[in-house]
Amino acid sequence: MILLYVYATIVGRCESWRSHTALLFEQKQEASDRVDEISDLLARFRLLAEHYDVDLKRLTAIQESGSMFAHVEQVACPLCGADPDAQHLDETCDGDVEAVVAAATAEIEKIQRLQSELDSTVADLSAESEELSEFLKGVVADYDALNVEIQESVGPDLTEVRASFSALVEERSSAQKAADLFARYDKLVTRKTGLLEEEDDPETTSSEVTTGIPESVAHALSSKVSKILKAWHFPGECHVYYDKDSSDFVIDGKPRSSRGKGLRAITHAAVNIALLEYCQSNGLSHPGFVVLDSPLLAYFKPEGDEEIALRGTDLKERFYDYLIQHHGEDSQVIIIENQHPPERIEEQVALTVFTGNPSTGRFGLL
Repeated sequence: MILLYVYATIVGRCESWRSHTALLFEQKQEASDRVDEISDLLARFRLLAEHYDVDLKRLTAIQESGSMFAHVEQVACPLCGADPDAQHLDETCDGDVEAVVAAATAEIEKIQRLQSELDSTVADLSAESEELSEFLKGVVADYDALNVEIQESVGPDLTEVRASFSALVEERSSAQKAADLFARYDKLVTRKTGLLEEEDDPETTSSEVTTGIPESVAHALSSKVSKILKAWHFPGECHVYYDKDSSDFVIDGKPRSSRGKGLRAITHAAVNIALLEYCQSNGLSHPGFVVLDSPLLAYFKPEGDEEIALRGTDLKERFYDYLIQHHGEDSQVIIIENQHPPERIEEQVALTVFTGNPSTGRFGLL
């Protein structure tokens, strides 16, 4: 209520001051514009007065020279020897000297009359400019005094209002924090009650947490692994499904983990590549690269008849061909292998050889 009262009082005062300030500002603007206009006119009139002075000097020179010429003694022509009476000066000259002097005298009188009128106009404008300058000083003084009055009258009230407003903001912040604490308390109580009810419910207590991946995802991922293995010419029919009990894939009815070390390596690579492709095709998060450690181990160190049989197949070539074809732009596959890739694709891959010899090539990764 105090803030509202102070606000209403300030608004009432400001309305009166606003009208008075607007009037003073309008008077100040009009007087300033008129002073500027007079200043421009005086500058032009000074230039006109200079032109009048130049014209008067020129006409006075004509008047004086004509008067002197009229009193010069007439003599014979120095060129032809003609007597003064036979020289025909009026025919040779465009005008009579006396007429030229008379015209110059009339023009001088006209310019002097214009100069007098110009001096009168300049005097009136100068007087008006002085009056407006004094008036403008008074208006500026009144304007400044009104600003001082506004600051002295409203300033203390505004300071008080600001202080009260700051106090209200702090109280509001404290109240908001308290309200947030109560809301949090209510949520915690509700959560606690729900947990207690779940503990008392035997069905909830005995329920098991669901783990693994959904059936649809497992099927799609299994199909992706089967497709990759077929593209690599992996031996067998490449029927793949995901076994939730063992959390691993079963290939052609045989668990992946039960195979030899080399076959586990190549199938592990297929699973990693399939996961990368599945995530990218379904817009799921994935770093976009895969690191495979010795995926073709069956070629280097075969174990068992199945792995020995692989050495005569083109699985190695198909493996690299597939990666070059499907993972050249949007993804990257880093392979750490003991054997070189086929010579025909060495120019299509970024190949780095670790020699283990400090004097030849690159020694190692670090």
